[in-house]
Amino acid sequence: MTFSRLTLLGAALFVGLFSGCGPAWKVVRVSGPPSALAGQTDVAVAFDYSQMYVENRTEADWVSTKTAEDANYPSTWADLKGRFEGAVMEGVRHQFPAAHPAGAGPSQVVMVVQPKTFKLGKFIPFAMPPTVITTSIIFQVGGQPTDEILLTRSYQPSITQPSVFNHIPWVGDAIGRAGGALLSSKQP
Repeated sequence: MTFSRLTLLGAALFVGLFSGCGPAWKVVRVSGPPSALAGQTDVAVAFDYSQMYVENRTEADWVSTKTAEDANYPSTWADLKGRFEGAVMEGVRHQFPAAHPAGAGPSQVVMVVQPKTFKLGKFIPFAMPPTVITTSIIFQVGGQPTDEILLTRSYQPSITQPSVFNHIPWVGDAIGRAGGALLSSKQP
């Protein structure tokens, strides 16, 4: 009986240690101690798509290819990015209400959302590839990078949520909440 309890306890401990508990991001750079983000009450959120690959293509190549198929694709793409940016802002504000778009005014702290890869999910019977975005979130204080995390967020399509336009609010919100959570965790 004692052996089975110890085995069960060991198995539970193993699962707890390796089940992904804690923040679901990789720390790339951290400032401090003390953290450069400590005591900051305002953050501007900016987006940098310069390193993003969409379905293993540069963003420019992706949009060019899709535009050859549909002349209105640039506006569709702009709409999708706008929805992503709005969802990220909502997610950041959930954790850090003083957040605002960088275009709305300066701030001592800038959170740069830099998507790296973007896989567009859609509902296809028996396949259903998810929407997946891998992103760096880089915090800058006084124009200098201080903290950076790398994270991946995804959303699985379904018959009721078939399009990437259905998924992007969830993915963007999750990315924003992660950035807001990191910033909030650095506050005294």
